[in-house]
Amino acid sequence: MNNFTDIIQESPTLNTARHAIRFLAHHAGSPDLINFYIYIAIGLLATLLVYRFSGRVVRKIMRKSPSDLADRIAEALRMPACLLIFSYFFIIAFDAITKMPPVLWMHMHSDIYPILNGLLVLVFSFRIVDIIAQVLRKRWEGEATNLDERWADLIGRVGKLIVTLGAGIFIIQKIDPTFNIVPLLTGVSFVGAAVALASQSTIANAIGSMEIMIDRLFKEGDRISFGEYDGFVIRMGLRSITLAALTGEKINLPNKDLVDKQIRNYTRGRFNRTTITVGVLYDNDRAQLERALALMESVIRANPRVDGCETNLLRFADSSVELQAIFWADYKTSSEYNKLMSDIQLALKESFDQAKIAFAFPPQTVYLKKELEDQPPACPPFFNR
Repeated sequence: MNNFTDIIQESPTLNTARHAIRFLAHHAGSPDLINFYIYIAIGLLATLLVYRFSGRVVRKIMRKSPSDLADRIAEALRMPACLLIFSYFFIIAFDAITKMPPVLWMHMHSDIYPILNGLLVLVFSFRIVDIIAQVLRKRWEGEATNLDERWADLIGRVGKLIVTLGAGIFIIQKIDPTFNIVPLLTGVSFVGAAVALASQSTIANAIGSMEIMIDRLFKEGDRISFGEYDGFVIRMGLRSITLAALTGEKINLPNKDLVDKQIRNYTRGRFNRTTITVGVLYDNDRAQLERALALMESVIRANPRVDGCETNLLRFADSSVELQAIFWADYKTSSEYNKLMSDIQLALKESFDQAKIAFAFPPQTVYLKKELEDQPPACPPFFNR
């Protein structure tokens, strides 16, 4: 601790700052500092003007963008712009002191100004990362999932971390020129490699979530199916998604297992694509089949949750003529789905019974074998010897 304190106290940057403060304190009433005070005053006035009007300028430039996004960007740029203007006039003010010792002037340019510029770059970088994150959040604001917002926040945090580390290393090297960054970077590299090897599954899931977000495969609330799974997406995370199956249970699925699957998305807006298949007897002629299709469409459209329906003859199956109805319905949970299907199927059964249209069932053929009374016995007769 004492060694670190000694290094800080003996650093060229702090020595230069102390000498500059002493020089200004000893020459505070000198006529030579009039130009210094004038430039500082001009810098303060310019800073106030920038603080006052920077928002209007940004909003005017971004007049075609959403107003709230322009306000966020204007607020993010206000402080860095003020600091840049004031630091510019501060540097000019110091250079305007004609009686400053050449050695102090040289150290100001070599020790103080680079750190000042580095801090400005740090602040600007922080704000730029904030702006990027805000633009991404605004772009993805209309999505029903918060996965996009999580990625925007993560991008902002990672960007700020990188900027902070870079600025910290730069400032440490300026304060202590003997600081060697190579061992630090080597250690960080080994730690990063170990963490990456230990977190392969987590990294793969995070990459999978980014692919899902970029491709817009689905969003929270959508009904999807792939493989043996069919249900509603109720949560999307950086590691996994949670699916509420049509049978009622909740299933947690890693993102890396989704990106290579053929995913069907049944959702369009607030409606979900649904199908019902009904099998009727081959004895029905064309008029009866067309009547059955019309009955299916009218019954399904009568349900208040349904928005649009079309019916068709699907195929000739082994034991029935299959009629299919494809419709869009408003349901978000497995219980709503099961209630909808139950209501529609009960209504279809009632309508078909009233129309004397019988549902098909698998046919069976029964064969009866009658033995003849005069059929010889299976075993030969027994003869007495």
